[in-house]
Amino acid sequence: MKKYFFSLITLLLFVGLVTACGESTIEPVDNEPEESEEAATQTPETEEDATTEEEDATTEEEEATEEIIEEDLSVGDTINFNGLHITLNGVRTSEGEEFFEPDRDFFFILDMTIDNTTDEAAHVSTMLQMTLVDPDGYSQDMDFFADTRGSLDGEVGPGRKMAGEISFDVEDADYFEFLFEDPFMTGQAIWKINRADWE
Repeated sequence: MKKYFFSLITLLLFVGLVTACGESTIEPVDNEPEESEEAATQTPETEEDATTEEEDATTEEEEATEEIIEEDLSVGDTINFNGLHITLNGVRTSEGEEFFEPDRDFFFILDMTIDNTTDEAAHVSTMLQMTLVDPDGYSQDMDFFADTRGSLDGEVGPGRKMAGEISFDVEDADYFEFLFEDPFMTGQAIWKINRADWE
């Protein structure tokens, strides 16, 4: 019952926040700046130049579509997700405490930092934006009662940072994948977490 209560609260946080649907901007934080777009704004002198420019634009659009899903991430990596610099700092496991034991094999706890580099406040929801899946693609249950630090739910002001842990009740596996997404836009950032990261 408590799990549904927390779900309801999280959903209410997002009521009225949807302004438009589209694609998320996802890119590694340490990427070099892209080339200047000055050439793309110049008026083509010939029909051949115009055709070449259209082909280049189509190629760039296809490449952008391919980059919607960023999967080459591991523990310690940071991704720029719509202006939020998201870092998976580390992972750990817990057997729980006397009154809060896992229903499955153990609690799987992720330590994260979310840095808002935009000029507007951002709203973060663990229930709506974060998922953990096993190698077969089965999502793991989020847990709200394990001994975790901080919180990854709420508003992050412009230029401010949020740090905390999120817990999942998991079945043992060789590895897990952690997904971060915007529920109102397409695109995902995916970290692969290997057994060596928590043992």
